[in-house]
Amino acid sequence: MKYLNYRKQCIGRIQGSPDMEPIVVFENVYAGYSVLRRFRSIKPSYMGVLRNISFKLHRGERLAIIGESGAGKTTIIKVLLRLLKPRRGRVLVFGKDIYRVSGDELRRIYWRIGYVPQDPGRSLNPRLRVEDILYEPLEAQGIGWDTFLEKARNVLREVGLGTYILEKIPDQLSGGQQQRVLIARAIIHDPELLILDEPTSALDVSMQAQIINLINKIYRDKKLTLLIITHDLAVAQYLADRAIVLRRGEIVEEGGIDDIITNPKHEYTKLLISSYI
Repeated sequence: MKYLNYRKQCIGRIQGSPDMEPIVVFENVYAGYSVLRRFRSIKPSYMGVLRNISFKLHRGERLAIIGESGAGKTTIIKVLLRLLKPRRGRVLVFGKDIYRVSGDELRRIYWRIGYVPQDPGRSLNPRLRVEDILYEPLEAQGIGWDTFLEKARNVLREVGLGTYILEKIPDQLSGGQQQRVLIARAIIHDPELLILDEPTSALDVSMQAQIINLINKIYRDKKLTLLIITHDLAVAQYLADRAIVLRRGEIVEEGGIDDIITNPKHEYTKLLISSYI
């Protein structure tokens, strides 16, 4: 299988130590998008994407959501980040229904979350220097520049970058350096939950292994909880303890990542795995 290619470059997988406290809970979530009609006299139609999605992510756990393009993986993240309101169901984050809180209470919840979007080339503002990119999440919390510089030096060291990077703009960085900057921005405010959206999809195999090792080190050192969105079983195997397989907006299989890879139950999961042989 394709995921075997990582074994010479990735450090041994570490085992997560989840406790019983769920920090993300989806309960029977339905969500989708309005589709505009050509003529204004016709009401927009509704395209459902997520159908009856229920799962829990426990503190200290690493959960991968696996599926092909269009399965609904990114829609789950949009619902979790309040970018798309579900039509039905509840979403609890750190014990709070995020669609029933607002203001300072909501900001306190999201201050505990770090997010690494996919495709660093598009996610980083090409007009800003790295120091400005890293300062954005801290500036919103009123943290001063001197305090930021100290945190920036520390976080760059954690992701394997030198402080000279602060003066660069994204176009002056390699793909691997850009990905490390995205990770640095996501963890600079010391979150508890880290969301990774296709964290290696824009990188070559050698760089993918380096980023996988880095994410596992950060997970261990900072005692984080990880939610990983990926279509790549190799990434899921090395970053996750447990996985959810998503197909057309529905969960078709759930369990330990090794069990899913070695003994898949659903025909769709078997098809996904066979594509890596």
